[in-house]
Amino acid sequence: MSEDSGDAGLQAPPPKRGRRRWILAIATVAIAGLAAGLLVWAPWHHPPVAPAAVFATSRTATSVLVSWPKSKGGGVPDHYLVLRDGRQVGSVPASRTSFTDTGLAPGSRHRYAIRAEAGGERSAASVKTAVVTTITPSPVGLAVAAATWTTVKLRWSPSPLGPVPDEYKISNGDSSVGIVSGTADSYEVTGLAPGGINQYQVTAVWGSAVSGPSAPVRAGTLSPPVSGDVTVKVDTVSAPGGGATPTVGQKWSESWQFTPHCSATRCVLTLAIPVRASGGHTGAPYTITLRGSGRRYTGSVRAQISTCASSVKQANTVTLRIAAKGAVTDGWWPAWTGTMQFNAPYTAFAGGYCPASSWSFAVTYSS
Repeated sequence: MSEDSGDAGLQAPPPKRGRRRWILAIATVAIAGLAAGLLVWAPWHHPPVAPAAVFATSRTATSVLVSWPKSKGGGVPDHYLVLRDGRQVGSVPASRTSFTDTGLAPGSRHRYAIRAEAGGERSAASVKTAVVTTITPSPVGLAVAAATWTTVKLRWSPSPLGPVPDEYKISNGDSSVGIVSGTADSYEVTGLAPGGINQYQVTAVWGSAVSGPSAPVRAGTLSPPVSGDVTVKVDTVSAPGGGATPTVGQKWSESWQFTPHCSATRCVLTLAIPVRASGGHTGAPYTITLRGSGRRYTGSVRAQISTCASSVKQANTVTLRIAAKGAVTDGWWPAWTGTMQFNAPYTAFAGGYCPASSWSFAVTYSS
């Protein structure tokens, strides 16, 4: 038995050339094992895939709701990134598939895309994008606040879906009526004809963006209380007596001409000399200007109406008051009543005189 018999189980190291092969074999196994590990864990590090579609809707003038389906394929995303016009404006966890973009301008156009993010790796922007223009909401609640014979006051409210505009434009059909600040909520149209009806609309303006017109409203000015030729009934209420005419109880009808018509504050009335009361009265028709206040007009004028001693003309003072009777229909007086008074001055003539005298009349009109 040799001295080396106790080491019979040991192998001597290979020669130098064989030793290199041995080291290379071990390295090859290590690299193969590492590659196998990568193959096992690589799916968790694959980049995610962007959503296949994007949808965008403007619900207000300053916001857009963006939505998309869940990403399919690649790594499972943990976030979605929202891009507006190529720039990221939002990020949501993967459990959400929508985002509301705010702070936009009315009437502005934007393009939205989505990126998926997983473990710090991001997908490309979605191929399909959504293009949307923010709305420009119209004013609401346009109505007539007040009307006179020549004016109409309109009132409205801003849309709850938009910010305060720069200005409002008021139009009548295709014609512009006026422009007011965006903080205003009313406008008075002036210089209109009495009894006319027009249709109005209001639009809101933000810079170059303009809303659609509001719902239209028909607005009419008040009709003239009295206009044109009317037939008035006259009833003598008091007279001076002594043979003067007309006498108490004497009645007749006569034509009064309101030209062109009564406005809110003024009437121009031409009266003819009463035909049936011509005894003691002479002269030509005369004109009296009436001043209006609410449902009443009052005026006076000096005119040659009565005569003294059958031949001496007198300058009478005529005072007239008329007021609406009953209901008023859109400004027009279907019926009215009033009082008229003639005052004749003391008049002296050769051989005598005529004392001061007066007549009172009740006047009525009914259509």
